[in-house]
Amino acid sequence: MHLPLRAPDASARRLRDELAEATGSRLAVIIADSDGRADRRGATVISTGAAGIAPLRVSEAPSGKRQEETFTDMITAAAGIILGQRGRGAQVVVLRGIAFQGGDEGVSAMLHHRP
Repeated sequence: MHLPLRAPDASARRLRDELAEATGSRLAVIIADSDGRADRRGATVISTGAAGIAPLRVSEAPSGKRQEETFTDMITAAAGIILGQRGRGAQVVVLRGIAFQGGDEGVSAMLHHRP
């Protein structure tokens, strides 16, 4: 049975801290879950918690318009190919070589309505 985490950002921070202590590495942890959209068939995977990585990537378009990308969701989508849906894939995915800005604000920082 799949149970949602009550505090995924806090869980991500705890996992990141334990893994960093055990390995001596600088790393980020993203917690993912399946999500459906009302306007589409099927499911995708989104980030629900994060630690050690800024959840939004902000850039400025050539027109001067500020653009925000849900960066942790983009990374989660790449990992989702291996993670699979409903426990049919790997439980953990390690992605290397992704340039990211550190941060501990978590996924809740990019929600319109914070929990």
